[in-house]
Amino acid sequence: MEYGFMDKSERLRVLNTLTERLANGTTADAGGIMRVPMSDFTSSQLFAQEQEVFFRNTPLCMGLSSDLPEPSTYWSDNATGIPILMVRDGEGNFRAYANACRHRGSKVVPEGRGSRSRFACPFHAWTYGLDGKLLKVYKEGHFGNVSNRNLGLIALPSAELHGTLWVRPTCGDPIDEDECLSGLQDDLAHWNLSDHPVVGKQVIDTRMNWKLVVDSYGEIYHLNVLHAKTAAKEALGNLQTLDTFDKNLRMVVANQKLNLVRLFMPRMDVWPYRQITSTMYFFYPNVIMLVDTFGVDLLRVFPLEDSPTKSRTIHSWYIHPNVQKHFKTHGMSYEDRLRTFRDAVAKEDYAMGEDVQLNADVGIPSEIFLGRNEGALQHFHNAHRSGIGRDLLPVEDA
Repeated sequence: MEYGFMDKSERLRVLNTLTERLANGTTADAGGIMRVPMSDFTSSQLFAQEQEVFFRNTPLCMGLSSDLPEPSTYWSDNATGIPILMVRDGEGNFRAYANACRHRGSKVVPEGRGSRSRFACPFHAWTYGLDGKLLKVYKEGHFGNVSNRNLGLIALPSAELHGTLWVRPTCGDPIDEDECLSGLQDDLAHWNLSDHPVVGKQVIDTRMNWKLVVDSYGEIYHLNVLHAKTAAKEALGNLQTLDTFDKNLRMVVANQKLNLVRLFMPRMDVWPYRQITSTMYFFYPNVIMLVDTFGVDLLRVFPLEDSPTKSRTIHSWYIHPNVQKHFKTHGMSYEDRLRTFRDAVAKEDYAMGEDVQLNADVGIPSEIFLGRNEGALQHFHNAHRSGIGRDLLPVEDA
């Protein structure tokens, strides 16, 4: 399977839409504007609902299959606020557990990743297998016989779906693939995500509501203004396609190479899709996945310090296999690419978001407006409202 984009007909549909809109000076149109109350970014009551529903009881995309590249690898992650231990067992199956020893509740594995076949709690050396079973109680003769008490690690609902890893941080029903992907299965299968090794991670903390962070990735109306000296040199501003998949979303934007390709390659079916576009996915409720010529950037967005006005972005870069060869051949630095990404996001997008948060804190203005060309943002806000049973925001004529 080539590193393409869905089947040929869908790829051509997207490219044709982009070229037509480029020629006509148009973009994706939501049909009207939307007003969003500023209190959505400050309310403690709303924030408590979001924490409970989105970050405790909703399946979350944690990463890609390559985060656990082979059997007997593990990844301990605290980003959700609940310590989670993810493993690929000896048979290659993905599993997830609450990272809590059944003895006294301490974390069995410190945050990080590695390879091992069993886990010994650092407090009293209770030892667990990759299947979560309790294998050994230190000095069991002194402690007491607990072999019949089913004291293995607490399993969390988990699923590996077309190269992505999903976990619900709270015990409950099995994860439903259709609920998580909502029709994006074919897209993900064609990206060959599991073939993209993770080569870098970074954390960006900021003083802004987590939904404002998600908004940062959902429109390019600002590109030629805010990013005039950076991203606008490569991408085409205010030009995009937009498709929704229940609460999820796909947005495709084009870069400057599209203009050259149109001139010198008359056959659209041979255009190098990945070299001339960037495809953004929103995985409800908090993940942005960007696919381009470099590979895949996954951005997991979480509230920080139990505050509605602080957030953390965990950025993982999974490199395209061919790009990895190019980096190695030419002695290029992964860190340089990560730094460039961080600088554009933190110093430009997030800096603006922090300004918005300052005004939201004092309620000035009382609401913000999302334009017809900001349909992804309109979708984000109503998807989140739907998830916690709030009234949807109307789209108003404009």
